[in-house]
Amino acid sequence: MRDSDPELDKLARSLNADEQAAISLLDLQRLKVEQSRINPASSVQQTEPSYGVFGCLRHWQLLVNRMATAWPDADYYMVYEYLNDLTVRDQVEEYLDAMPEPLAEKIHRFVKYVDDTFADLTIHDDGAELSQYWRPLAEGREVRWWWLRTPRTLPRGW
Repeated sequence: MRDSDPELDKLARSLNADEQAAISLLDLQRLKVEQSRINPASSVQQTEPSYGVFGCLRHWQLLVNRMATAWPDADYYMVYEYLNDLTVRDQVEEYLDAMPEPLAEKIHRFVKYVDDTFADLTIHDDGAELSQYWRPLAEGREVRWWWLRTPRTLPRGW
């Protein structure tokens, strides 16, 4: 996998008008959430969500790409950055749950491709490592599979 995956670009080009509209609606809903969390004067300037559907897919893919190449672009990558990346994967799951079925199937095929690589690059430890840093995991409230895994190779700064 590379930073700009042709499969993600191909997926975006393959969407029909209804599927594009569904993604636009999800992005608009996310934009409203993001705008509600910042100063009203600043929110007017924000016209695209930071964590829209394709933004989250790219973000998740970028994490996996970094892991696959032993974190070359990360001079210093703290565990809290990794936790943020996992919350992006949470958002991907929320998007999949909110999408109409034919679109969700298309998106899920790409997500599975990235997830499978993530699984290969991580070790299942029942969340032992991350529970030191993420309270929901330590309290047993976080059980999604990607939270229960730790990178085989930890980056500097972890």
